[in-house]
Amino acid sequence: MKRVLVCDKVEIEELRLGEDFSIDYRPGIAREELLSVVDGYDVLVVRSRTKVDREIMDRAGSLKLIARPGTGLDNVDLDYAKKKGIEVVNSPEALVEAVSEHTILLMLALSRNLVEAVNSTLSGKWEKEMFFGTELKGKVLGIVGLGRIGARVGYIARSFGMEVKAYDVISIPKGTLDSLSAEMLDLEEILPIADFVTIHVPLTNETRHMLNARRIGMMKTGSYLVNTSRGGVIDEQALIDALRLGRIAGAALDVFETEPPSESLRKAPNILLTPHIGGQTKEAQRHAVTIIAEKIRNYFNTVR
Repeated sequence: MKRVLVCDKVEIEELRLGEDFSIDYRPGIAREELLSVVDGYDVLVVRSRTKVDREIMDRAGSLKLIARPGTGLDNVDLDYAKKKGIEVVNSPEALVEAVSEHTILLMLALSRNLVEAVNSTLSGKWEKEMFFGTELKGKVLGIVGLGRIGARVGYIARSFGMEVKAYDVISIPKGTLDSLSAEMLDLEEILPIADFVTIHVPLTNETRHMLNARRIGMMKTGSYLVNTSRGGVIDEQALIDALRLGRIAGAALDVFETEPPSESLRKAPNILLTPHIGGQTKEAQRHAVTIIAEKIRNYFNTVR
């Protein structure tokens, strides 16, 4: 009997593993308690709240698999897991549609001053002349990271009549580029020409502060920056400075260097912030757990 400890809230009814598995569902378990009980479990199921570091793994003498429903793995010490022979799996494919739609939503909200217009109207004002926006049609979208989500965002953007330019550190299949009528460019070629820049890369040593002061300074005047990937990819202080100076027209972030975001970021002008909800749809969350259940079963079927 394989023992599974679920440390964070998931759609537990979708975690169908079969009679060979015993599941303990303890969402919100505190770190000290986790350290005291983790020994003896074969599988940890976590989301971004639970940090699986060296101390946790050293206490988990039977741990064979760490499973993360969703995309990000920056809460898991991947190098140490590899050293310990612990497999790590996630389910980024489950969140593609949800995150892509949220990215487009943020672009539209920025371009039409949606939040300000809603708040103004709800307060009893009628400020029609104040809220001139801009259309997506005919604009250049710079996609940084043309993986599953980046490509899906590009596909939706093309239906709005946008022109797609993309950057990635890996080779992108010609079929993907052809389907988007996309041109691959270096990042620093995209920034000066893109009306919208959207980020879809993992957080690594190489991507941390990829959008730093110098690169944000290269962005087209009047452009917008959107990030639904990982907060540390953008230097938030550099973004705040650019917004205060009016260097770019606005930014929309769903992810932050620290969550919740800092007061200085919340008070920056022309910024739209959402609480890391890009993947928060009923469909995506169910699908993420279903995929993780399949990967857990497959792992143990393979190692038998």
